[in-house]
Amino acid sequence: MADAMWMKLRQVPWQKYPVSPSSKKQVPRILEALASRKSPRAMKAGHDMWMALCSGQVWPAAEPAFPFLIEILGIAQPDVQCEILDLFLQFSTIPSGDDAEQWQQRLHMLLHKEHRFITKLSHSEDVYVTDKAQLLLSKISI
Repeated sequence: MADAMWMKLRQVPWQKYPVSPSSKKQVPRILEALASRKSPRAMKAGHDMWMALCSGQVWPAAEPAFPFLIEILGIAQPDVQCEILDLFLQFSTIPSGDDAEQWQQRLHMLLHKEHRFITKLSHSEDVYVTDKAQLLLSKISI
């Protein structure tokens, strides 16, 4: 899985997608660390991803990062799942109507397409994952 993700990460022209100026790391490297089986490394990457994609606002790099975040969400431990769900909750706050930029509209569409997967997470054995998934469902169902 890690090799396949690494290959897919290389295919994205990341330089086209702005991240927060406060971020010191590149999104592909953060995603690789987020997929780590080592919980401390993955949790640190969760914070780094927040800094890159959500610091001050949601940044356009959130759109190409989204499919990778979904992939990692499916294999991650509950603590890392919570970090990713926090990102998604922040993604759900961006404009989605006619006034939204195209990347924002596409990001909302991607969130909506994962409704079934998020619903599955809302039945997690981990109460924090359950709560965050249910909150996200309430925000993307509107």
